[in-house]
Amino acid sequence: MNIQKVQEQFDLNTRAWNGEEVFPLKAKKLDSSIKKNTGFIKKLKQGINKNTCATLLKDLREISLEKYLSEVINTTNESLASVPNKNEDIAAAVDVIGALHQRFGQRFTPYLIELFLSNFSNPCEDITVEKFELLRINRLKANLRIFSELYLYGVIRSIEELEPKTGLPKFLLLKKGKASPLIYSVLKEILHYRFKEGYSTSIAIFFLKRFPMFLDSEESIWDDFIFDSNLKNLLQSLFRAFMDAVFTYTIDLNNKTNKLMKDHQKCQIRTGKERNEYIDEFDELYPIFERFKNASQSLSEFFKVDPPKIEETFIVDYESANKPMITNQILPPDQRVWENEDTRKFYELLPDLKDILESMKNEKSAPDPSQIKLFFEDMEMVETKEGIDDLIRQYWKSNLDNKATRNKLIKFFTETQDWSKLRLYARFLAANAPYLPETKDEFVNMLDSSFRSQLHSNRINVKNIIFFSEMVKFAMVPKYLIFHKIRSLIMNMQVPNNIEILTVLFEQLGRFLINHPEYKDQMEKLVDLIKEKRKDRQLHMNTKGALDNLITLIYPPSVKSLNNVEDESPEQEFLRILIRRELSTVDTKLATNLVKRSSWTNPDISRTLFKLFTTPESISYQYIPILTTILNGLKDTHPNFVVKCVDQILENIQRGLEKNEYNENMRRIAQIRYLTEMFNLNIVNSEVIIETIYRIIKFGYPNGQPLPSSINQFDLPDNYFRIQLVTMVLLNLEKYPNYLKKRLELLLRFFELYMFTKQQPIPKESMFRVTNTFEKYKKQIGFERSENLIECNAKLTIKLKSMNVKPENSTPADKVDSTIGNVNSRNYFENNLDEEDEDEDEDDEEDYDDEDNDYSDTPDNGDMDAELSKKTGHDIERSILGNDDDEGTTSSDSNSNDSEDSDTDEDSDSDSDSDDDYRDIDVDRDVERRKIYNEYQEKLKSESERKIEEDFEKQFQMMMQTSMESRKNEKVTSNIIPLIARSSNSAFPPDKPKILRPNNITADDTAPSKEDDKPKKVAFTFLTKTVKKTKSRTLELPSNVKFVSNVLQEEERLKSEREKIKNIVLQRTFD
Repeated sequence: MNIQKVQEQFDLNTRAWNGEEVFPLKAKKLDSSIKKNTGFIKKLKQGINKNTCATLLKDLREISLEKYLSEVINTTNESLASVPNKNEDIAAAVDVIGALHQRFGQRFTPYLIELFLSNFSNPCEDITVEKFELLRINRLKANLRIFSELYLYGVIRSIEELEPKTGLPKFLLLKKGKASPLIYSVLKEILHYRFKEGYSTSIAIFFLKRFPMFLDSEESIWDDFIFDSNLKNLLQSLFRAFMDAVFTYTIDLNNKTNKLMKDHQKCQIRTGKERNEYIDEFDELYPIFERFKNASQSLSEFFKVDPPKIEETFIVDYESANKPMITNQILPPDQRVWENEDTRKFYELLPDLKDILESMKNEKSAPDPSQIKLFFEDMEMVETKEGIDDLIRQYWKSNLDNKATRNKLIKFFTETQDWSKLRLYARFLAANAPYLPETKDEFVNMLDSSFRSQLHSNRINVKNIIFFSEMVKFAMVPKYLIFHKIRSLIMNMQVPNNIEILTVLFEQLGRFLINHPEYKDQMEKLVDLIKEKRKDRQLHMNTKGALDNLITLIYPPSVKSLNNVEDESPEQEFLRILIRRELSTVDTKLATNLVKRSSWTNPDISRTLFKLFTTPESISYQYIPILTTILNGLKDTHPNFVVKCVDQILENIQRGLEKNEYNENMRRIAQIRYLTEMFNLNIVNSEVIIETIYRIIKFGYPNGQPLPSSINQFDLPDNYFRIQLVTMVLLNLEKYPNYLKKRLELLLRFFELYMFTKQQPIPKESMFRVTNTFEKYKKQIGFERSENLIECNAKLTIKLKSMNVKPENSTPADKVDSTIGNVNSRNYFENNLDEEDEDEDEDDEEDYDDEDNDYSDTPDNGDMDAELSKKTGHDIERSILGNDDDEGTTSSDSNSNDSEDSDTDEDSDSDSDSDDDYRDIDVDRDVERRKIYNEYQEKLKSESERKIEEDFEKQFQMMMQTSMESRKNEKVTSNIIPLIARSSNSAFPPDKPKILRPNNITADDTAPSKEDDKPKKVAFTFLTKTVKKTKSRTLELPSNVKFVSNVLQEEERLKSEREKIKNIVLQRTFD
């Protein structure tokens, strides 16, 4: 725009707004004839453009038009709506409107502006045809340009100058109370219309490029022509918000289009057929994405910001990628598409047949049968690339091409049995594919059908697999068809011969697919699928080995790795040979001195030594003590190194418990033996050995307590490997410090308890090791074995009492409920044993006390359920509320209740009733807490977990129903049926008998008393059945009665079986 012209017109138009007569008239008395006035209006209707501009301006100086002003206003608005978006036509329209404003002033301009603003109103109904929408956008651009230039010329100013404002469009009437500039309101209305289709982005870019002065943050000469002082700030805010919205939606569209394309490819790979399910939606979104992408680029350039990061959606053009552009020389051998240059030329450089076909175009003679016969005989005898190229040319030169010959070609390729020539025949089809597309497609479909029939049947056709592979190398098979075959084979590995088919396919095609840029990404995903499939527990070991071979076919090891050649210095090699091979031939002191003389300041040497001393599994098992002796010799000169080695061994032991892989058992045995030898040589102390043994036994169990009823996924009941680890430590111990001796009996008893949780009988080999271990310590400390789990638990409880252990929240007797063996080994470490050893092992005890925290078994939210199930009702209340103030009253009440229970049955019944009064309060609280907790746990469960539990419950109910039906004909020999009493509001689990206890007894009341020796009482419901009704009353029987103990044991057995069934169901893999 010419700044001088704008300045001149702005001054004239401003004076016209003020009421001055600034338009030069030709005469004082203007022509008012009807003919001249109506002629001017007709010229306006014909349109305002560069050709009519001069005539209209001349007529304005000569014609009156006062009586026809309303018609002039309407006709001018109609003409403006149709002005084309061209520079000359826009300039003509602005000049004509400016002249009319200078001539008539406020009698003309406000009314014209009201009508002109209606052109920017969005249509009431969406335009569905893209062609019409683009026409509307072009009209809007022209009108917006006219509007903006009239604003700079001073013709259009503010909404306050429009009277009477009744003809304003709706978008301005709604905002009439707000003093927004007109140009801001117009742009806001335009840019918000159908934003997600991207049409308004072109209007925004058009305005920014044509009128950048409206958004210039710095002062400029154009500021004099901007009527509204806050217009620049408003437009900057508007366009920055618009830019942010464009950036966000561009990223969303990019993600959607990429997802659609990926889903399209996955669908084709999954079905093996060409489908257009996602293409229609992609075709709709991609043009919109292109609009937003271009707008993002323009907006980022204008505002000088970074454009959004966009992942391009494209499909690789195989033909362009398959041209001889791959330079194998600059790639390592394992990344080359072709083995050598000759192979590349064989598959990529095909004979050119254009000249031959041009010369044979006019010849239409029928093929000679003798020549056809000779051609197929030559096809059978061809051996080289040159020979097949000659036959390709001969096929066309001899004019052999017709439908019958093409059918014979397909039959010939199908029936041939010479596998060595399949690549030559594939080259024949590839060279003729542009001219024989039907033949190529028919043969590919035939191979596809043959392949599909092999995927789900017990047969294999190796020739067709090789032919299929050769066709892929010549780019004649669609991409989705290739990966559909591979994916189907991987997913149906249980079908016989599928692993053999996949092996043949990978031998022929694996390296090509993984290295070719078009197939690489998808092939890597299938390799990951193979690795996942290998973890399937239902696959046979032979199948898993075959899957490993497939990975090796795709990623073959280098010759360097096969020969185990490492870049080692002579010193590193010497140390490796010394430690790994020569420990039996070199004196230990000499070996220690040689290690001490190593270059410890060299990081490579230090790393090598660390690796050698932390991998005892790499040497012979019998030389582990020698390796430990050498490490012990380094304590004085390199103590930090020894500490690091010990830490690494302990970490490896922990890692072995977490991974629990069968193929690492020998490594774990070597690490445990190594740690034991470290203890024998005083490298580690007794605490480390005790802590390691407890960690081995307890790892993976709830609260660290091995119980018969709990299933540990890291240590199943039929897995006895941990027994082997513990016995290895105990059998190889050579010294017994006081600290270890005082804790050894409890450790052995806890280990014995752990053994009873295993599936019985224990295998002979493990049992021999256990027997040798206990016989050794029977001589050492007089340890006596237990006959069963109950006896072991009783001895463990007595041992804890004799050591004055004060367990938290419950006494040892309280822990002996129907779930036998509920003993926490950490109680041993949380007592005042330090007082006994403070004179002998003061330093060791201090360190040991610091590590007590490691054995803290305070349950978290995940273990709350197990903790609640162990405690009695009053214990639950104490653990939740933390009420430790009633210890005194608890003891007294306990003693009084015990004495009263021993009097008579009547007293017992009355005491039981009084107990119930207190228990009801206790139990109600416990039930409410447990109800809230169970509801919380249910909310945390996923849909799949709920479904599994429902299936398990259904299966269990079916088993119970079957059992009941099988026993319905059995006769009951007595009408007196004792049942364990369970109240409806009991907080105890239904699978545990409720052991009666005195009122107000607390877990902290551990003082020995006479009542502790009395057996606990179990409540039974005594049913008396008569002809008409059944009566019941509660009996309390001592737990040491044989009948009661049998009932308790039977309930414990049923609970254990139910847990096993539940875990078997949960561990199943549902297809």
